[in-house]
Amino acid sequence: MIWIPILVISIFVLLILIIFAFFKTAFIRGKIEDYMEKEPNNPQRKQFYNTMKAGVEWYKAQKKSSVYIKSYDGLKLYGELIKAKEQNDKIIILFHGYRSLARNDFCCAMPYYNSLGIDILLVDQRAHGKSEGGLITFGVKERNDVVSWVKYVEALSSDYKKIFLSGMSMGASTVMMASNLVDGVSGIIADCGFTSPKEIIQIVAKKRFRLPKWFASPVGLCAKIFGGFDYSYSTKTALAESKAPVLFIHGSKDDFVPSYMTDINFDTCSSKKHKIIASEAPHGYSFLYATDEIKGAIKNLIFNN
Repeated sequence: MIWIPILVISIFVLLILIIFAFFKTAFIRGKIEDYMEKEPNNPQRKQFYNTMKAGVEWYKAQKKSSVYIKSYDGLKLYGELIKAKEQNDKIIILFHGYRSLARNDFCCAMPYYNSLGIDILLVDQRAHGKSEGGLITFGVKERNDVVSWVKYVEALSSDYKKIFLSGMSMGASTVMMASNLVDGVSGIIADCGFTSPKEIIQIVAKKRFRLPKWFASPVGLCAKIFGGFDYSYSTKTALAESKAPVLFIHGSKDDFVPSYMTDINFDTCSSKKHKIIASEAPHGYSFLYATDEIKGAIKNLIFNN
């Protein structure tokens, strides 16, 4: 019956290979597809392509200053600063989503921020764009980068009396995870963020790869051993100690990060808060589905806090 141990060993080796392949796919830096430079390939993008393209063209037309900072663990991080036409005392720092770019994720919101007379700092998160780093940690290490960017802005000019943070998807989780670490932030906008890397990995692994829930545990062990981070860290831990007002946004038809995660984050948040669930909006499209409501909430957050 020698085939039995051979079969067991083969299954074990296959499982190890699947875990490593999943870890590499999920966490290791890879090529970012600049989707706004290509023709739209899904119904939502086709529907709003002209609006989104106009936002990207607005970004390209702006005068931008390249800035660099050092992360807490020695990585060179990149950002771009777009100044408002008139001197002001407000700035918003934008943190993009997983394998994305800020100029794409915020292409529709940036012109609105500019119309409010706010300086804009677009950040390339670690392991993305022009920032260094080989590992994406879904907000766990990135939350410390938020602290570094806030300190950079504070040192950049004493004229900034109000600093705001905004994140999309993984960027939303990043700024939420940093909500208990940043002092002096006047407000946070969290659009379609998840609760923890572990929980979103469980959902994606089951939905897209038909992998069981327990599969997240060995992936988490890889994160600890090879990445040096605990991927069970949750936004809930930080939000329970948050002091800055938070505007939570999510699409009701989000099939990537379920909207109930924003409900959990909202309920956990200890600071002043407001929630918008954009009817029918898929992942990352809430601003386009509930434009007036979200604009009003952003304006209220910026000028009434």
